[in-house]
Amino acid sequence: MTAVEAQWSPVKHLILGEDPQLRVYAEVAIWLKKIELFRKGEDQRMFLQETTPEDLAVHKSLIQRLLADGDYLLSLIRQIGLPANIEGITLESVSATLDLLRADYRGLHEPMPAEKRAQILNEVFPDVA
Repeated sequence: MTAVEAQWSPVKHLILGEDPQLRVYAEVAIWLKKIELFRKGEDQRMFLQETTPEDLAVHKSLIQRLLADGDYLLSLIRQIGLPANIEGITLESVSATLDLLRADYRGLHEPMPAEKRAQILNEVFPDVA
């Protein structure tokens, strides 16, 4: 532990408790459960029925919160680490989950411009145009 880390140790202990890695692991497990519940709601409201503007607004708000929480947890994992666990939750798996959430956010809430879509389709299917 460096001198600076030692000076932060009491604050770190107050915020993260006796075992910071265990605390971060618990928070990550809760976050992953929230994503599971979000995905179930997403399936129900966004894919199994006609999506309303209200559905899109709620979806956007929830996914933004999950992304913010995930970014925060990822920064903690990078600083503190995670204990070995039977679920196999690692820095890489949390990062991959965040990447998937970001891709879903972009796909539903940041539509591709028509020109870009046309360019890609023309590149993939040049004989159709």
